[in-house]
Amino acid sequence: MHGGYDPDDLLGKAYDSRIVRRLSGYMKPYRWNLFLTTVLVLIATAADLLLPKLFSMAIDEVSGDKRLSYINMLGIVFLVATVIRFGAQWGQFYSTSWLGNRIVFDIRNQMFRHLQSLSIGYIDRRGVGAVMTRIQNDVSVIQDMFSNTFVGIISNILVLVGIVLIMLVTNWKLALLSYCVLPVMIFIMRGWQKHAIESYRGTRRTIGIVNANLAESIAGIRVTQSYTREPLNAREFRRLNGNNLKAAVHAAMLSSILFPVITLVGAISTAMIVYIGGRLVIGVTLSLGDVTLFILLIDRFFAPIRDLSQQYNTLQASMAAGERIFEVLDVEPEVRDKPDAYDLPPITGKVDYNHVRFGYGETEILHDIELHVEPGQTIALVGETGAGKSSMINLLMRFIDVWSGSITIDGHDIRDVTQASLRSQLGIVLQDTFLFGISVRENISYARPDATLAEVEAAAKEVGAHEFVRRLSEGYDTQVQERGVSLSVGQRQLISFARALLADPRILILDEATSSIDTQTERLIQQALHRLLQGRTSFVIAHRLSTIKEADKVVVMHLGRIIEMGTHDELMAKRGYYYNLYTMQWRANEDEMAAD
Repeated sequence: MHGGYDPDDLLGKAYDSRIVRRLSGYMKPYRWNLFLTTVLVLIATAADLLLPKLFSMAIDEVSGDKRLSYINMLGIVFLVATVIRFGAQWGQFYSTSWLGNRIVFDIRNQMFRHLQSLSIGYIDRRGVGAVMTRIQNDVSVIQDMFSNTFVGIISNILVLVGIVLIMLVTNWKLALLSYCVLPVMIFIMRGWQKHAIESYRGTRRTIGIVNANLAESIAGIRVTQSYTREPLNAREFRRLNGNNLKAAVHAAMLSSILFPVITLVGAISTAMIVYIGGRLVIGVTLSLGDVTLFILLIDRFFAPIRDLSQQYNTLQASMAAGERIFEVLDVEPEVRDKPDAYDLPPITGKVDYNHVRFGYGETEILHDIELHVEPGQTIALVGETGAGKSSMINLLMRFIDVWSGSITIDGHDIRDVTQASLRSQLGIVLQDTFLFGISVRENISYARPDATLAEVEAAAKEVGAHEFVRRLSEGYDTQVQERGVSLSVGQRQLISFARALLADPRILILDEATSSIDTQTERLIQQALHRLLQGRTSFVIAHRLSTIKEADKVVVMHLGRIIEMGTHDELMAKRGYYYNLYTMQWRANEDEMAAD
C-alpha cells in the first residue's frame, strides 16, 4: 500500500504521470468521442473569441464609414457565430458529461469485479467503510475530472492563448501594458491557493469525522438508548458538526475573497486600457473599436485564470483519488487458482485435513491438524473462543490457504481445483445470518437464481419457513429490508437454512448459534437443522447441546489443536477437557430446556 495519503485528505500532486497514463487508458474505447469533444472545444473557443472582434469592427464602422450593408453583414456573422458557439458548447458539455459518466461506469464495474475476487481477509483488514469510500467518493472525484476539469483546462488555456494572440496582433504595446498586472495576480493566486488547500483539507477531514460519528451513532442506536446517552451523544455530535461548520465557513470566506480580488485587478487593468487607449484614440494611433476589443478581452482574460485555479485543486484531488483507486485495483488476491487448476468433479463428501498448519502474519493458529471425515458424517467443532474453529472452516472453503499440509475432498487437494467449482459444492450458513435487500424468494434462491417458485416453496417447507413467509404482506415477494432487520433472528436463520437446502451442497458448513429466540422458534430451528444435515457431510461450529449429541464425531479444539475426538458419550466418559467444558457451558442450558 502506498503511504502518505489521509483517507479524507484528497490532495496530492497536480500531475502524476503514472496516474494520468492509467486513467488515460479508460478513454481509449471512447477515442472518437474524445476527438469530437476536442473539435467542439476548438469551435466553441474560436466562436467565443470571434464575437468581441466582430463587436469592435461594428463600432469602427459606426464611428467611421457607416456602411449599412457592412454593419448588416457583421450582424449576421455575429448571429451565426453566437448560434455556432451555443451548439458547440452544448455538444461539448453533453459529450464531456457522457464521457465522464461512461468512464466512471467502467471504473466502478472494474473495482466491483476486482473486489469480488479479493480474499475476505483484505475486506476484514481494510473495513467496509474504507472500501466503500474508494468506490463512491474517490470515483466521483475522477468523474468530476473527466466531466469538467479535463476539458475545462483545455478550453481555458485555449481562451487565454487566443486572447493573448489577438491583443498582441491588435497592439502589442497596449497588450504588454495590460499584462503588467499579471505578476500581482499570480502572487495573489499562489497565496490564496496555499490557504485554500489547507482549508479544503480541513473541510474534508471534519466532514469525514462527522460522517463516521453519524454512521456509528445510527448503527449503535439501541445501545445509546439503553444507556440514555442521547444528550451526551448530541453534544458530542454538535461539537464535531461545529468543527465542520468552522472549516466550511473558512473555506467560503476564502472563496469570497478570491473573486472580488480578481474582479478588482481586472477593473484596474480595464481602467488602464480605457485611459491609455483613449489617449491613443485621440492621437489617431488606435481605433475606438480596438480599444473596445481590448476592454472586452481584458474582461474575459481573468475568468479563465480564476477557473484554472479551481481546476488545479480538482486536478490535485483527482491524482490522489486515482492513486487510491489503483491501490485497490493493484491488490492481488491472497487465494488464487493455479494456472492448471481443474474443475472439482461431483463429490461424495470425504474430507481429510492432513497435518495442516496455518496462521495469520507470523502467528501460527492451527498446529498439525489431522482430521478425517467420511461422507455423510456430521462433525461438531467445539471449544472456547480463539480455539481455531473458524479457521478450520475458512480453510475448507478456501477463503485462506494452509501454510503446510493439505486439505483434500474425495482425494482432490482443494488448492488444485478452481475456487468456483469447489464452493459450488459447499454450502455455508453463518452465525450472523445475512439477508440481502431483495425479496424473500430471491434470498432463498440466491445460489440458484433459476429455481422455480415451487422449488423455493418446497425448500422453505422442508425447513419450516413456509408458514411464516406465507403470512408476510406479499408472501415470497415481500421485500426484505437491509440485512433482514424486518424479520426476527429465528426467521432470518430459517430463510438461510432454506437457501442452503435449495443449493443442495454435498458439504455443509454451519455456525448455528442464535440468541433471543423463543421456545417455539427453537424447536423449528432444531427440526430445520435435522433436515438440513441429512445425507450431507457437515461441519458444525456447535453451540446447541442437541447438535453436539447427535453429531457422529465431536472434535474438541483448544489453542489451535485437536485435543479430544469422539462421540458425546465417549467424551463424557473420558471426563477430560470436553467433560469440563460441557459441565461449565451446557449443563445449565440443558436443565433450563428440560424445565421449559
